[in-house]
Amino acid sequence: MKKVWALCWLELKQILIKPQSYILMFGMPIIFTLIFGGLLGGSGNEKVNVSLVDEDGSVLSSKYYEEIKKSDLISIEKVTYKEGKQRVENKKSSGIVIIPKDFQKSMLDRKIENIQFQASADFTGGTSVEQVLASALKKMEIEVSAARDFEKKSNTSWEPMYKEIYTNVEPVSIQKESISHDDQKLNNVTGRAAGFSILFVMIVMLSATGTILKARQLGVWSRLLGTPVSKVQILAGYILSFFLIGWIQFGVLMILTYSLFDVQWGNLLGVITLVSVLLLAVIGLALLLASIVKTTEQQSTLGNIVVISTCMISGLYWPIEIEPAWMQTAANFVPQTWAMRGFTELIVRGGTLADIGGYVGILILFAGIFFVIGLTRIRYD
Repeated sequence: MKKVWALCWLELKQILIKPQSYILMFGMPIIFTLIFGGLLGGSGNEKVNVSLVDEDGSVLSSKYYEEIKKSDLISIEKVTYKEGKQRVENKKSSGIVIIPKDFQKSMLDRKIENIQFQASADFTGGTSVEQVLASALKKMEIEVSAARDFEKKSNTSWEPMYKEIYTNVEPVSIQKESISHDDQKLNNVTGRAAGFSILFVMIVMLSATGTILKARQLGVWSRLLGTPVSKVQILAGYILSFFLIGWIQFGVLMILTYSLFDVQWGNLLGVITLVSVLLLAVIGLALLLASIVKTTEQQSTLGNIVVISTCMISGLYWPIEIEPAWMQTAANFVPQTWAMRGFTELIVRGGTLADIGGYVGILILFAGIFFVIGLTRIRYD
């Protein structure tokens, strides 16, 4: 065991003695969390600025404008078409809503006109705006239909009844209650803190396992095998050093994200178990890659491709829910996805070790597969 610890300590010193290692291990994850989680996350409450051109100038077109103004998504201002175009060009508006001429007439004749929305070229939220416009139009269609029916039965103008309906009819309110443990939510900062911690642990692990290739190329392993040290002891020393480096990195990142971003990691025993099996899966993957390639350059290139692509798919950069269905299905075949689901269970739902047992089991399965393939393929000469 002393020989294993001696090899482990040697590898730890080689990594921890380099100042650039600390930037990669601790600096970059915090910076990425700040950028993706803090600065780009936002509160999600900003309204989309749009302009409205009323070509009809009727009672119904005015009421339609008032209805859109109630939206929580849109901040709308009535302008002329020329002013609207200028606002879009000056980036003060994301698009123009155009109420066509004879809008009121078509509504009264029950020939519903589509409301046109001209979005700027760089605006990607057009579908959401169109849904707001369609919803307001449908509401008006129902109100106008009721007013017209009243007009036929009472032989009076539809306008007073429409204004009465518009003023007095209250929309159905939906009360939403979120049930979570201690009001903890996997918000953007928390999700990105966990995600980028995993990402940079994987990058550091791949960098660390590159020392296996380097040692083999320099003949270090050949000389070690000439001493009273077995292959098992050599591998155990390396694997133990990688595991400790991973835990040092993840442990410090947990403390930093808690201090800087108030990230609550949840049940301690659950976190320790989840991180430990995740590290084993990552080390297994790194050993697998090291057994495939022949040089450190090949390992670095292939490793970065594998890590970055799988981390993107598994929702480490952004919430996995925004990904297309096929990508969410593919995410089930990478270990990072199951680690993130485990962290979600611990952080959001206040889960314990028992609650993440399934995720832990899947990560152990990943680790087992990677280790079996990697260790059987690795060369000692």
